This record gives sequence, structure tokens and C-alpha cells, in this order.
Amino acid sequence: MSIYIPEFKINIYGPIVASSIIIGLIVACILMSKANVKKETIIFTAILTFVSILICSACVSIALSGNIRRVGFVGAGGALGLLLGAVLSALIHNDHVAESVSAWVITAPLMYGLAKIGCHFAGCCNGIPYHGIFKLTYEIKGDGNYFPVQLLETVVFVIIFLFGIIFYIRKQRKAIVAAIVLISCAVAKVSIEFLREEHMGKVITGYQILVLVIAFAGVAALYYIDKKVRV
Repeated sequence: MSIYIPEFKINIYGPIVASSIIIGLIVACILMSKANVKKETIIFTAILTFVSILICSACVSIALSGNIRRVGFVGAGGALGLLLGAVLSALIHNDHVAESVSAWVITAPLMYGLAKIGCHFAGCCNGIPYHGIFKLTYEIKGDGNYFPVQLLETVVFVIIFLFGIIFYIRKQRKAIVAAIVLISCAVAKVSIEFLREEHMGKVITGYQILVLVIAFAGVAALYYIDKKVRV
């Protein structure tokens, strides 16, 4: 079974990525509301985090490509922006800090997973050469067959989100749940990178190191928040 991706005459990458972020914003705001966070805090956090995601993703994209004209959505940059926006807002408002920050971390894999659907159709990146089930063939890339790495990311990260939100609702220590979700995302992302064609011949890339650094910083922040809440 193979999947053929034609060349689209209109840009569907941007709308899909934007929609994924908006869906994540809505879910995070609902979780904050359920935790009795004030409405003004929710609105301010949503705006700040949204802007932070866009800015950080763009900056990382430019840094990686070296070309300001090739700005795209970079997962690591988006994750960094999400963490910065959520933590900064929590420090400013001091309103249910653990629940607020954790709500955004929990929704991060949902945003990323849905955003990769845009990459799947755009063909901006692709998996390793592959001839098995669900192999991809892009019109813009000729007759090559590739591993469906974007679809794998969508499935894996949406599953992480579903498990995360279940435990977020059931457990009292929200920050610890969020830390586990963040670690799971980092492990998944670093592992899946090995299935990309651009990774072939490399042991580890700067992007994988960046993912691990961001995850480590996020886990440290969540651990501090959890410890502060329990004092």
C-alpha cells in the first residue's frame, strides 16, 4: 500500500499549522478554566504564549536554515516558545501556577502532532527511502518512495497527548504529569529524527541536542513549580 501526495496549487501548510496551534490554545484554555484560573489570566496567557510560539519557532527556523526567507514551523522552537510564554505568564499572575503551566505543556504534543499533517502534505521534509507499507510518493520529489515519518509523528504525539490529559485530570501533581509528558515528547522526537532522510549518515544532530536541552530546561522548571506548590 502506498500513499501518493500530489503537488498542491494552494498553500495548505500554513493553514494547517495555524489551526493546530489554535486548537491547542483552545484546549489549554479549557484546562485552565477547569482549574479555576481567572479569565483575565487565561486570555493574557493565551495571547502571550501564542506570540511566543510564533516568534521562537521563526527564530529557530532561521537559525537552522540560515535563510530568513525560509521561515517555517519548527517544533523545538514552538515548544520553547510555549514554555517561555506559559512560565512567564505564570510568574506574572501567580494564579494556579502548576495547573496553568502544566495545561500548556500537556497540549504541546497535540499542537505538534496536528501540525505535522501540514508537513505531510507539503513535502517540506521526508523520511528515509522506504518501500514497505504506507510508503509515500511525492509528485514534487519524483518517483522516490519515503517512510511516512510525518504521519508517524502525528500518531505518536497525539497518543502522548491523550495519555497526558487523562493523567492530568486524574492526578493531583499536575506539574509532574507535565514533566513526564515533556520527557516522552523529547524521547519520541529524538528517536523519530533517525527516520528522516536528512539524518542519514549522522549520529546525532544539533536539532536533537536542542530538543533535549529544551526538554531538560522545561522539566527543571516544572520540578521547581511542583516543589514550590508543595511547600
